[in-house]
Amino acid sequence: MISATRLLCQKYTDLTDAEIAHIESYNQLIPALANAERADVFVDCRTSSGRSAIVVCEAKPQTVPSNYHSTILGMLIQWRDEPAVDRSFRLGVPTVGVRAVSMPEDRRIVQSVEPIFWEERLIGVLIYERPAVAVEALVSPEEQETEENDLDWAAVSRYVDDAVLFLDEKDLVCGFNPAAEALYRGMGYTGALMGMPASNIQPSTLEECDGERHESSMVNRVLQYRTVPVPSGKAKTALIIHDMTGQRKLEQELAFQRTALRELRHRTKNNLQMIANLTRSRSYEADDPAAVQTALLDTANRLLSLTATLDGIVQVSLEKVSLLQVLEQIRKYTLQTLMTPAKSISIRVCGEDAQVSADCATSVALVVNELVQNALKYAFPTGTVGTIGIELHSGRPICKITVWDNGVGFQKEKTRPGGMGLELAATIVREKLTGEWSVESGPTGTRVSFDFLEQ
Repeated sequence: MISATRLLCQKYTDLTDAEIAHIESYNQLIPALANAERADVFVDCRTSSGRSAIVVCEAKPQTVPSNYHSTILGMLIQWRDEPAVDRSFRLGVPTVGVRAVSMPEDRRIVQSVEPIFWEERLIGVLIYERPAVAVEALVSPEEQETEENDLDWAAVSRYVDDAVLFLDEKDLVCGFNPAAEALYRGMGYTGALMGMPASNIQPSTLEECDGERHESSMVNRVLQYRTVPVPSGKAKTALIIHDMTGQRKLEQELAFQRTALRELRHRTKNNLQMIANLTRSRSYEADDPAAVQTALLDTANRLLSLTATLDGIVQVSLEKVSLLQVLEQIRKYTLQTLMTPAKSISIRVCGEDAQVSADCATSVALVVNELVQNALKYAFPTGTVGTIGIELHSGRPICKITVWDNGVGFQKEKTRPGGMGLELAATIVREKLTGEWSVESGPTGTRVSFDFLEQ
């Protein structure tokens, strides 16, 4: 029988059969580790896209309560949520004692991470997670004062804005300034800095003091490292760390602004082409004035569905929009443009939100708008009371949307006015969203569902 670990690795990663077999072997090891370490133990592997990791092995301790009420096997992990995992994957080194948040319980935990190699290739990480407890001081004032008496740098380093850590002959921290303490607390480290190995606080041990700056990125920090020799005293090397996070963030925002106009032009062109295709598919309705009016209203509502992805209320970051808010905007625009006093139809939006790219949201908005328009036109004869529902199911990474009504239904095998628009919406799902499409219809109503990758 194929294990869940192998199925997950085959579906979500680019690991070879031999590498997957090595990962599978951890299923026999980690239950004992969980009990011995009194911690939840997991193995994460990087997904094929490289934008996340996935939990492929798990073990809960029997000696202490677990941090999790249910299994998280198969859960996709975002780098921003687990900086220790991100660091070990990026650098291929162990990371000890970093704060994180357990998903989906949203509990504060402390992680330690060990890289897993197969024939010199990093294929996964072994993770220990314990509940976060009150963090002890990095070093007592008495210890700090004692160390300062042995080192010449103390009087100066206190007034340096950059983090300064001093390493002894064994590459262990033998002193640091307040900026270093603040930096590492902000990065989530919980252990004492004094005595910490250099390998746990910098990207890699620098064998010589070259004086050059070396930059490294983690989930929540961009740091610039520089080592310089210390000519006398207890310390052998001074590690100077400059936090570049704010500067790099500003540079990213400026780069985003420079490309925004190009992206907007490209997106507008694509959207107008889709609108032209949708309008062309309904051109047969222009046989009489009433049909012309209906076609114009339909086109207006499609344009409004596109503007829903540009509304400030739906924007959650520079690159992502709230899909649930986009659907709510479509509901509002539909009620404003297509509803008349003669129609007693309500439209409901519900579900778990998902954050997607604007391009993805645009395609989803066009499809949903088309489905709602079809329901308004054909599901309810004049004067009929009814309901249209729009449901969003976020499965991470697969989202699913269902548009349903409790109208009269239709026979799928028979063409009818509007069928071409429905077909074009299905084409958008298959070609733009790379999703699957299904239609169920009968005397009690119609349900149209489609899924797509949350991107």
